[in-house]
Amino acid sequence: MSLIQKISLFLKKKQGTTQGKEEKPDFHNYIGKFVKQNGTKIGESIALDETRFIVKIPDGFISVPIATVTKNTENIEIGDFNMEESRKLGNEWFERKDTLQFDKNGMMVTGNSQ
Repeated sequence: MSLIQKISLFLKKKQGTTQGKEEKPDFHNYIGKFVKQNGTKIGESIALDETRFIVKIPDGFISVPIATVTKNTENIEIGDFNMEESRKLGNEWFERKDTLQFDKNGMMVTGNSQ
């Protein structure tokens, strides 16, 4: 077996292992776009938080489930969602967005894992 065949086989195996896993949405597809609901602009997307994206609205922040996205082109169009829950989660995101977390050894950690 040639070196090229071995590399190709290795890459195929590596690609096959990621197919079964749930992939996170691409950050760049959801940031810096105006968000519309029923044709009305409600705010601008500013961050991604797991399976939700954060939208800056005139009176705060909301956390909208990515599953509600009906169209994602120049603008993000969304369907119906629970606004009360989204405001609560958006405000929670705002409170923790600039908080640094450290493990028991004093090393900074990213995300929610410790």
